[in-house]
Amino acid sequence: MKNQQVAVIGSLNYDLLLKQERLPKKGETFTAHDLIQGPGGKGANQAAQCAKLGLSTSMIGKVGEDRFGDALIGSLQAFGVNVDHVGKKGTTGMGIVNVLPDGDYHSTLLRGANYLVTKEDIDRSLEVITGCQYILLQQEIPQSIVDYIIEKTRDSECKIVLNNAPARDISETSLAAVDILVVNETEAEFMSGCKVNSVESAHEVAQNLVQKVKNTVILTLGALGVVVATREESIYTPANKVEAVDATGAGDSFIGAFVFGLIEGYTLQKATELATLASSITVSITGGSESFPTLSELKKLASIHQPLET
Repeated sequence: MKNQQVAVIGSLNYDLLLKQERLPKKGETFTAHDLIQGPGGKGANQAAQCAKLGLSTSMIGKVGEDRFGDALIGSLQAFGVNVDHVGKKGTTGMGIVNVLPDGDYHSTLLRGANYLVTKEDIDRSLEVITGCQYILLQQEIPQSIVDYIIEKTRDSECKIVLNNAPARDISETSLAAVDILVVNETEAEFMSGCKVNSVESAHEVAQNLVQKVKNTVILTLGALGVVVATREESIYTPANKVEAVDATGAGDSFIGAFVFGLIEGYTLQKATELATLASSITVSITGGSESFPTLSELKKLASIHQPLET
């Protein structure tokens, strides 16, 4: 198989999104007013966004031997993602997502087949993984597997992107091999022990975290925007003003678009602007990967799809 630009190793979940006015109180039965179901999982979402922007993308992971797993594989194939290294075993991972009127959400995950990914699976996929320009990792598969992937690829020419979501303790050795660390406010607070409640505090925490990784920290701030830090500089990009209806997958859309920008030769600033635009489109539409923008949709909204001076 021809070398891919991006390899995503991570979770594939089937999501059930319940749209409701509020969360139920303890012991209360509360009625949702709409149900949306479809493919999800941070890994599958990031792969979908990369592919929808035209990047050649491979997904490595596991789904269950059930109709949900078949639906996930079919969805990725429809987006153009290579799924040769998506195995089947057990039960597909599930996500139950409560979506509130302001677009915010609360999620509960069933790990399922995501936690059946083994070192042997990674070894069988290693040629594909190390042949890519970027490796995208998240924390919805076993930590031991994430560490193993980093260990196996740290000396390759691939750039390692780690989305530490959900937040976990990561060894100094693994972190030091990560090129780009992506976290939101909650995950940044977990890793740094410092509160992130403003753009100023985000700059400080991002500068603290970037000392632990190889190159770059991205700290997303929801409606406030995003801070991108290197050892040399810290850049703030405000969020685009849109009516948010569903924030599900916004971070995954951001990551996919950011990596696209870097591959296309954008500066950090322009890649961040592109990614911010992509995530703003995502939050304005209900649904998971179906709401992720294509390249043509992005180009309609901004004239930044051009390699820029670094």
